[in-house]
Amino acid sequence: MAADTREYTPSDQENEDSIEQEIADLILSLKDPSITVRWEAIGTLVDIGARAVPQICTALKDKNKFVRWGAAEALGRIGDPGGVDPLIAALKDRDKDVRWKAAISLGGMQAKEAVCPLIQTLHDDDPDVRWGAATALGEIGDPRAVEYLLDALKDRRDRDGRDGVVFALGELHDPRAVEPLIGALEDRNYEIRFEAAKALGKIGDKRAERPLINHIKDENWEVRLVAAEALVRVGGRDTTRVLLPLLTDDAPDVRRTVIEILGEIGDPAAIDPLIAVLRHDENCRYEAAEALGKVGDLRASEALQQIYEFCDPYVRVAVLNSMSAILLKMKNKSDAGQVREQ
Repeated sequence: MAADTREYTPSDQENEDSIEQEIADLILSLKDPSITVRWEAIGTLVDIGARAVPQICTALKDKNKFVRWGAAEALGRIGDPGGVDPLIAALKDRDKDVRWKAAISLGGMQAKEAVCPLIQTLHDDDPDVRWGAATALGEIGDPRAVEYLLDALKDRRDRDGRDGVVFALGELHDPRAVEPLIGALEDRNYEIRFEAAKALGKIGDKRAERPLINHIKDENWEVRLVAAEALVRVGGRDTTRVLLPLLTDDAPDVRRTVIEILGEIGDPAAIDPLIAVLRHDENCRYEAAEALGKVGDLRASEALQQIYEFCDPYVRVAVLNSMSAILLKMKNKSDAGQVREQ
């Protein structure tokens, strides 16, 4: 009798059982002492997606904190609505790292249902958890959080979590936050000043103009950098003049940022200072050449031609592009003038 050579095809139920077992095995891997194994398991669970959510939600109640943390991470990355309520419950987990991860995941999911629980979590005993709750509220963007975040900002005892509060207020774009954020620019902690300057730039309220001008002289270069960026967003009346002194700042990143800003503004008053940077600041020569092309003033052509002879090939590309941009701008002006004459 001939053997049956037909291929065996698993039934739908067997396929279902196989996938469920794979998910269970991956969740078991979240207990592994190797962080690499745990991260790989999380990544595979995320790839499986919504199908894995019920088992992952159950894993949020596991005795092992690594399993609970990994489950919170996976749920946040999958983003399925079925994970929201279990993550809200995890905001009260006995382990602070799990509470922090639950808050971060809820923020990434922009879960509106989590606003009130996250507001309550602003009073958590752990500063990292408070930081996570604040940033999550900022990402969700619900205006109900503003007054509670403002109260949290007033609590100067919370030195470690307040930068998250400042970040959140910037994300919410609420004008009620402007004066408190201006006050935060004077904080002794540079991270608070940094986030306050960024937040004021996002809100874009004119009341922040003078305080931001004061802080382009901040002792910390990162604060000077973000204050300069924020000042442009606020829309100062004489931004070019205010920013020009930063072209000689000690920090190259500040100089590069300001050069780029001046190029975008396009004010001809920046031409001569930018030419000076092109000639004397090797660290920022490329940015200066690009900015001069964006401003598009013919006065820069001679300086660009001169620098081309001895600059490196990388800068030469910017120089050539800028010279082309200037010539094109001059041609367009000439063509427009001829049209008007006709």
